[in-house]
Amino acid sequence: MLLSNSLVLLALFLLIRLIPELRWRKRALLVLSVLAVFYFQPAVPIRNFDFWFPLITIALTLICWGVCCRDRSLPFQSHLPDLVLIFFVVLMVALTRLVSYKGILTASRPPLLSQSLPVLLVLAALTASVSLASRESSQRPLARALTILILALLAALKTPFAAQQLSAVLRGVSGQSADLAAAADLRWLGFSYIAFRLLSVSIDAGKGRKLTLNAGDFLTYVCFPSTLSAGPIDRADRFCKELNRESQLDTGVMAVGLQRIGQGLFKKFILADTLTMITLSAGNFDQFRSAGWAWLALCAFSFQLYFDFSGYSDIAIGLAKILEISLPENFNHPYRKPDIAKFWSSWHMTLTQWIRSYVFNPLTRRLRMKKNPPLPQWLIILCAQFVTMGLIGLWHGVTPNYLIWGLWNGFGLFIHQLYADRTKNRLSMLQEKQPLLFSLYSGFSILLTFVFVSLGWIWFVLPQPADALRFLSILFGGAS
Repeated sequence: MLLSNSLVLLALFLLIRLIPELRWRKRALLVLSVLAVFYFQPAVPIRNFDFWFPLITIALTLICWGVCCRDRSLPFQSHLPDLVLIFFVVLMVALTRLVSYKGILTASRPPLLSQSLPVLLVLAALTASVSLASRESSQRPLARALTILILALLAALKTPFAAQQLSAVLRGVSGQSADLAAAADLRWLGFSYIAFRLLSVSIDAGKGRKLTLNAGDFLTYVCFPSTLSAGPIDRADRFCKELNRESQLDTGVMAVGLQRIGQGLFKKFILADTLTMITLSAGNFDQFRSAGWAWLALCAFSFQLYFDFSGYSDIAIGLAKILEISLPENFNHPYRKPDIAKFWSSWHMTLTQWIRSYVFNPLTRRLRMKKNPPLPQWLIILCAQFVTMGLIGLWHGVTPNYLIWGLWNGFGLFIHQLYADRTKNRLSMLQEKQPLLFSLYSGFSILLTFVFVSLGWIWFVLPQPADALRFLSILFGGAS
């Protein structure tokens, strides 16, 4: 998010917070959430897809609500006010085509009304029909089908070959040359985070868990402006409880929010942007000739990534605090942690918690159920860690280097678990009887963890395995 966008959101959030009545404050936030999906969407080389991608985001959100979250004890008509408001705002965005040749709320001019209006009507009919068809007996299969659809979209966007082929198809539909298609064409704002929010709801519904929310609250949850592009990844029930909490205007809470925003702006636009000048990157990795400069660039990248990402999280959390909505924390000083397990419990915590809830825990339970013959505990841990961290790597992109990065961290977590199981009692005794020696041990552990994590970032930042291996050879004194 640009600095200007952060300041615009701050001004709008302050105005919304001044609305005294909760009902109208929520409506204003709903309108802003819909507009933000279009406004923050970057320009796309495929014609009109800086309009269509946001519209598909809204469509998926409404379909997910209809399948998984609609309160079926209420008639469908009771949901119409929120639905009408959502479609009215989208219609207004589409109508900006008539007053601008460049785009007011979209990166480029919206498509012809003869294209957008029929799509809006189809989406309205689909939302109503899916919502009405999703009775108690049919909710689970529809929710599971929705989960598969979201996962398929996520996989297509994250796989370079599939993304390029999809771009070629979309270019053909838009009347453009398919020969120019590239994976980078599919710049769908925040879909990685939107997908995780939708998946948490659809997976739970597919297992029969009940969650009832109105359409406006659910869309605000999925498309909340400050968390739209990079999290934190909140839970729907927790967020909507915060959203519906009655509260008086509290200047103290707003001051805390402003302080948190200032902290995030400093991290992101001062520290992270300054470190960018000396960090390791795909464009400069082959320019290093000495191990010292290579280590400096790698450490700079480690801190630049942390300040950039945690700074954005601070801004998102601080903006929400202006509305007196508490978002979950996303970072807790991860580079101060003495082992890789504590690091991953402190780095991008909402993603880690999501993966733990929906991948790691179900997988370990399933592996432990194998009785004939039972799997040894170490093998269960190894499989669960490798699968979980491998998926986190592939979530960033389906490439060999992202997979290696995930497996690197999975291997580290596995080795740490074996080590911790064997040394827990000894370390407790050392802490009790020789605190100074334990402090030295902890300091060494923090340094070792930082080095291990930083070596993993090489696979994260460089695009090809050969590039990573070449840079590793420079780090450890090999030929450049």
